[in-house]
Amino acid sequence: MEWLFEVRDRNNVPVRMSKATYDKHLPKHPEIAHYIEEAKLTVEDPELIYRDKDGCHHHYRFGLGEGKYADCYLRVLVRYPRRWGRKQGVVSSFWFSRNVGKGELIWMKRDH
Repeated sequence: MEWLFEVRDRNNVPVRMSKATYDKHLPKHPEIAHYIEEAKLTVEDPELIYRDKDGCHHHYRFGLGEGKYADCYLRVLVRYPRRWGRKQGVVSSFWFSRNVGKGELIWMKRDH
């Protein structure tokens, strides 16, 4: 599998996004085409993390977009399956959102 990127989240867990996942979601969210570095930053240093009912983590960072996305959060959806006996994250998608999603707030940056 070809990886678009691999970073470490705020808990030092490796998180990857495959090129195939990116290519699959690009038609649904064409605005993300120029925001790969920002998605990496959002995983590494989020302002908020929510966990949804399925256990997926939604990492948020505000103000990374331009134009009509300037007042939006960049939202990166990360699943944390256990593979080969260890935890690692996989990015399912990312997009801009005006609001944070529903779920349990599990982490907030102190200066946010």
